[in-house]
Amino acid sequence: MKAIQDRYQSLLYEFTESKIFKTALFSIAGTTVLGNTIIAPSLPALQNHFAYLGTAIETLSKLILTMPALVLVFFAPLAGLVFERYPRLPVIFASLILWSLSGAAGFLLDNIYLLLVSRAILGIATAFLMTGVGVLIGDYYTGHRREKALAFQTFFMAFGGGIFLILGGYLANFDWRYPFLVYLLGFLILFLAAYQLFEPIRSTHSTHHHQNSKFNTKKFIPLFLLAFFSTACIYIAPTQIPFFMVHDLGMKQSSIGVCMAIFSVTMAIGSLGYQTIRKYFSIHEIFFIAFTLEASGFGIISILHSLTGIIIGFSALGLALGFFTINNSSWLFNLASESERPRAYGFLASCMFMGQFASPIISQALVHYVGLIHMVGITAFACFSVAFLFLFTKNTKIPKN
Repeated sequence: MKAIQDRYQSLLYEFTESKIFKTALFSIAGTTVLGNTIIAPSLPALQNHFAYLGTAIETLSKLILTMPALVLVFFAPLAGLVFERYPRLPVIFASLILWSLSGAAGFLLDNIYLLLVSRAILGIATAFLMTGVGVLIGDYYTGHRREKALAFQTFFMAFGGGIFLILGGYLANFDWRYPFLVYLLGFLILFLAAYQLFEPIRSTHSTHHHQNSKFNTKKFIPLFLLAFFSTACIYIAPTQIPFFMVHDLGMKQSSIGVCMAIFSVTMAIGSLGYQTIRKYFSIHEIFFIAFTLEASGFGIISILHSLTGIIIGFSALGLALGFFTINNSSWLFNLASESERPRAYGFLASCMFMGQFASPIISQALVHYVGLIHMVGITAFACFSVAFLFLFTKNTKIPKN
């Protein structure tokens, strides 16, 4: 039996290191950020198309963009339960089909409410894809190879989001419906994944054990709260700072595009650089670095009221998001047993998207009372405070290497 396991591990190492295998795996990860970015450039034209609905379209058009994230909050934990009990690949392949069909449905639908239903279904599919690819990474990789895989996953998400934002903008120039066709690329990803990916042996062992194993929620609570807080803070940048740039600094829309592109690029750089800093710092210490970067980014924006200051701030925030995304998963994989991993990853995804969804709601309430720029300063102070908690406390359960 040991000889068979050793042979399996040897083949697993060799096969999962191939470039085409990684492309198949991480392309699935890329779909998790495309739900919003593909159609974002279409929203103004979509709003004009449904202008006959009156003022209601202003809210409904924004829901078209945020609906997948809202639905994902509730369905990611359910996805964790499903992956805990059933084989990974059939669920992932079915989710890819559902993702492509529900996403592309926007090209044909001419009813705003049916569009919202299709976006909700897209959110369900995305919940299963995001949770599933995280679980697969835990199945295929261990130790430093797992952290390297998480870095590539984040890079694909950041880089893919930027590319498809550009593609969506180009297609939106012709008609607001055309960007919805990009979702059909899911079938290409499905073909590649079906050709390359394989069901991990460990996930096919006794489902009875998984069904009866207890999930220790308590040990994950700090991670879930941290994921919610860090995400809610960082998404103040794309949801609130553009208003500051236009209304207070009188900048053009093109400047917002430049800053958002820098945000995506530095997130990709941060994900690739994670492996280097991980050699020298523990997961606990990297949280200090990430929160310090996040606090510095907001602090610079609140002090330097200029395009240069915002570019520097967005660069720091992008790096922080790259570190956070991988570090959260690394901490989870250190905490979770094999049987706990699917459910834990589902809850982690839910907390991150809850932070993304709640960010503009919480920050807008602060803007109402103290003003936008003071809200940014308060956010910087809060992030510095959390950073120093990590600086002056130690967690021996989180290893350095």
